[in-house]
Amino acid sequence: MLTEEEKRAHVRLTKPFEVKIRPFAFPLQRQPTSEVHSVDISEGGLLVHCAKRFTVGDKLQVTIFIPSLNKHHPGFFKVFESDVDQSLTAVAEVVRVQEVIPLRDYGLGLKFLDIYEDDWQALRTLILKELRKKQDAA
Repeated sequence: MLTEEEKRAHVRLTKPFEVKIRPFAFPLQRQPTSEVHSVDISEGGLLVHCAKRFTVGDKLQVTIFIPSLNKHHPGFFKVFESDVDQSLTAVAEVVRVQEVIPLRDYGLGLKFLDIYEDDWQALRTLILKELRKKQDAA
């Protein structure tokens, strides 16, 4: 029988990034935003804890604030950008809901459905570098 780690297609980085989520429905700006933190993140999605319950299959707009993300971006402008307010925005689907504290805290497994290619590449590079640092330190 496969363990949870063996079932995953992508390695996960355990790190608490600030995340804003909102239902992906139009008009998007009128949807309520929940501010949460990631538990872990991979190039395929992330796990967050949230006070609001969502349902498997719900589509969300996800904005993840990742300091130094831009220095992992391909391209010219990464040299001139500061670490302030660096983020990536994606459309994600709720693929797992786990009640952590009854009626107060839910673990949401989110799978990226649509993400800008350069942001995805930057996220992938950042995760691999962070994991390599952890391995080297061990």
